[in-house]
Amino acid sequence: MIDADRGVVGAGVLRGMRAVVALAAVGVLTAAAGGDRSGGYAQGHALARTGNEIGFDHARVGDEYWASLPCATNDSGEPLTILRTRVLQVPAGLKVVRYGVLTAEETGGHGFVLSGDEALRRAGEPRPRPERPVPVSRHALAKTCSLVRVRVTGHVRDTLSGYRVWYRQGAVEYRQDLDWDIELRLATDPGEESG
Repeated sequence: MIDADRGVVGAGVLRGMRAVVALAAVGVLTAAAGGDRSGGYAQGHALARTGNEIGFDHARVGDEYWASLPCATNDSGEPLTILRTRVLQVPAGLKVVRYGVLTAEETGGHGFVLSGDEALRRAGEPRPRPERPVPVSRHALAKTCSLVRVRVTGHVRDTLSGYRVWYRQGAVEYRQDLDWDIELRLATDPGEESG
């Protein structure tokens, strides 16, 4: 290759230019895939939008509670596999301890907030199991629902808000944010006492 000012361009410069061109091509292909790849996942759209709120106003500082997230619905014409689910915003006064799953049949398809494993057993529910990949057929409801276990560490003024689902569809892994609010309040909330 010839440079007008310096004569012949060396092989090292040529290799460097090829690397820059290759990186640019990867960037264009990533953008064309339609996603924010900063986390390694494309933005997904296969899950049905939810949007609801469940609440519990008898929480006590130091106690732990299981709260259900909606069972995911695959709105697309292709099967997918849910990899994991996480709450997006955790307010002051709450700490996420862990995540688990129950089958849709075990939850009755309803949202709930229950105090610890004993309350689940008294309600006739089995103990939540660790998360694992869950296949979901096209246009179908997932057979398991995610749960979040939280510990109340102090006064809670806001809700657990939104959740993110990571899933694989074909050879591509996606993430999708969905709406869902879980409101936990202390049994004697100092901000709401009267008299």
